[in-house]
Amino acid sequence: MDKRELPSGISTLKCLEDATGAFSGYLLSYIETLNKYISHQRRVSTLRFERATLIKYVKKLRFFNEQLTRMKLVESVRWKEEPLTSVVSLIASFFIRCLEVIDLLNYYLTQALKNETISKTLNYDLVVSLECVAAVELTYRHFVKFTQWMLESLDLQDPTLTVEVLQFARKCAQEDGLDVEETEDILLQEVGIVGNAKEYEDLLVEWCKVLLDQKSALSEAFEMELIRWAEVFEARK
Repeated sequence: MDKRELPSGISTLKCLEDATGAFSGYLLSYIETLNKYISHQRRVSTLRFERATLIKYVKKLRFFNEQLTRMKLVESVRWKEEPLTSVVSLIASFFIRCLEVIDLLNYYLTQALKNETISKTLNYDLVVSLECVAAVELTYRHFVKFTQWMLESLDLQDPTLTVEVLQFARKCAQEDGLDVEETEDILLQEVGIVGNAKEYEDLLVEWCKVLLDQKSALSEAFEMELIRWAEVFEARK
């Protein structure tokens, strides 16, 4: 059957709804962590601009999360009437919007904010640790890969539906002559096309487990940072 004609069954929509829930949890981990960090930043007057920038990011992520929670895929008649490829394209398009903002936020947290904080406070303890940076990057790459998979496994090849970091990784691999079949880089690993909706659904279930595990690991890394930051900022009173 042509992938464009695959139906959007209730069970498949439920799996896609679980995926939106995983993305929502991913966004919430940032929202909750940044809100607490912003609260700490109020104690450092020299970080007013940086705090305002983070507040802007939090507002954007909160908006995205509200939209995700309103995607009642199983309940809405609209989604049931659309072929699977159309539903996936619409959801993936929104995921990509989220990921592009998170990419910018990750850069700000791990580079720009870090440099400004050290410059203005001369304190290396007020920035994101290397361990947390690693967790942030790993989780982001898994969510990017999932978004790529949900499209390409249905043979959806739309140049407007891609994430910059994925496109950049492919370009670098091509320029370096890297054998993608041998690489351990998750972004470069090829995606197989599914044979039917049931196979897509089964793989969706497995992917949701992976995303939840990644989100949990990120939340733990953020929690460790919050504990450390609380101690550091308390000491500055």
